[in-house]
Amino acid sequence: MRALRTAARVTAALFILIGVPLIASGKAGELISGRTDAVSSATQTAEQPSGEYIVLINRGLHSDPNALEAWKAFFSVGDSDGIVSLFEDISCTVSSSDPAGLEAARSFMSRLPENQMKLRTEDVTLMLSKAEHGRFDVIVMSKEAAESAKARRVAELADAEIVCTKGH
Repeated sequence: MRALRTAARVTAALFILIGVPLIASGKAGELISGRTDAVSSATQTAEQPSGEYIVLINRGLHSDPNALEAWKAFFSVGDSDGIVSLFEDISCTVSSSDPAGLEAARSFMSRLPENQMKLRTEDVTLMLSKAEHGRFDVIVMSKEAAESAKARRVAELADAEIVCTKGH
């Protein structure tokens, strides 16, 4: 009888420690079925980023003038029609100390088909050092972060196209 009571207490404790948080998070159904449902895994398009931001596009990697114009239109006005037909993936880098730039980059990423834009954050000094040597695809920065890091100088050194935009 004592062993049965101990087993019941251990089971109850495990349920409280593991089961309750799992049920509260809504992940219990996924764990049981082994798959996510369509509602919980749906993506949402973020609004146009607010504030001013600067986008640097590496012209060395985007040598096709039509593709470059499509990317410029996408980053400046949010027009993704030309992008979807390109089937060209990009890698976007944002300074880890620039939350407004990260917000803008996530907003852009939400407007593209899944996995068309990879997003990564880096230290601003490392990011701009790589940019000076042409080792970037796209960089998104808030205007304030770009001014304090002197990103325009980097754009002049690298073969970069600057897309300056004012969010809504």
